[in-house]
Amino acid sequence: MDIGTSAGLAFSSGINAYFPLLALAIATRVWPTQVHINPHFVFITQPWFMILMAVLTLADIFADKIPVVDHVWDAIHTVIRPVAGALSAAAAGNATIDSTWLPVTLALGAVLAGVTHTTKAATRVTLTATTGGCLNIALSVGEDIVMLLSVAMAFLLPHVLLIAIILFVIAFLMIVPRIIRRLRRLRQMRHKHNAPTVPLQHGSAGRF
Repeated sequence: MDIGTSAGLAFSSGINAYFPLLALAIATRVWPTQVHINPHFVFITQPWFMILMAVLTLADIFADKIPVVDHVWDAIHTVIRPVAGALSAAAAGNATIDSTWLPVTLALGAVLAGVTHTTKAATRVTLTATTGGCLNIALSVGEDIVMLLSVAMAFLLPHVLLIAIILFVIAFLMIVPRIIRRLRRLRQMRHKHNAPTVPLQHGSAGRF
């Protein structure tokens, strides 16, 4: 398959770790002559794996819309989503990929999913801090839409999606320092706000 397919599925894995793998497995079964997977990862087309991915996909969708749970879920998936991105990219790669390029494909898939996950988690934390979490559900729905469109484009318009991903990564590299500085300021403000005040004791310098 096209490199845009691998990149697109890895990119989508940073939002939902499970649906891209499920979509790839379904596409392989529905369009066996058009969609092929790397023989090393043929297990993703097994019924047990597809059922597991379907259950986890629904769990991801619902957990991401529950206050507090969404942050815990993102924290847990800090490792899971890059791993899923690596698996998606490698499984969707050229069926003849050799042992030399396989680690490279896995690494690129993990990086792409990591970029998307970092953007998702940072946006969620920032929005929660500034709006009290009032818009988190709307943001989650928007993320689901982006994820579904990315998966669809990975199969139908891989070249267009690849260009969009490259532009996204460039923008991420330019914006991420600002996001980090903003998160640090929010953490410092929260720490100052929660810091206990020490009452003045009799005889201290603060007593008139």
